[in-house]
Amino acid sequence: MWPFDANNQQMYQQYAHAWNQGTYNQLSNQEVQQNYQQFMQNAPPQFVQQVHEQYFQQAPPQQQGGLMQGLLSGLLQRGVNPQQLGIQNTDPYSMSPQEATRLIGYAQPYMPGMLQQVMANPAAKTALAGLVSYAAKQMLGNRGSTPGSGGNL
Repeated sequence: MWPFDANNQQMYQQYAHAWNQGTYNQLSNQEVQQNYQQFMQNAPPQFVQQVHEQYFQQAPPQQQGGLMQGLLSGLLQRGVNPQQLGIQNTDPYSMSPQEATRLIGYAQPYMPGMLQQVMANPAAKTALAGLVSYAAKQMLGNRGSTPGSGGNL
C-alpha cells in the first residue's frame, strides 16, 4: 500500500470507494492485514499518525472500542501497562483519538501477531478495514502533498 504505486491505483480506488460507501467491512481480512502492515511500516510517521487520529475522530464507537479493547487485552496479557505508554483513559470506548493512535502505534510494531488475534473480533476487523480504506482515500487525495513525504508518493 505504501509508498504510493500508480500500478496499484485501482486497489487504492477500491479501498477509497469502500470508505466512501461504508462497505469496508466487506474487504478481505488477509488483504486488510497486509495493506495495514505495509502502511504502518513504510508510510511517513507523521502521515500514519494523522490518518489514525482523523480516522478515530470519526470512527463509530463500537469499531474503535472493539479494536482498542482487543489491543488493551493483548498488551495486558503480555505484561504491558497502558499507563506506561501514556494512555490515561483505558476505557476502549471513550479513548481520545490521540490515545487510540498511540496504543495502536505501539501494538503494531512491538507486538507481532496481535493484529491477527484482534481481528477475531468483528468490530476490530471492521475498524482495521476502515483504517486501511481511510488511508487509501487520503493517499489518493494527497498525492504529492502528504506531510512528511517530501514530495510525490
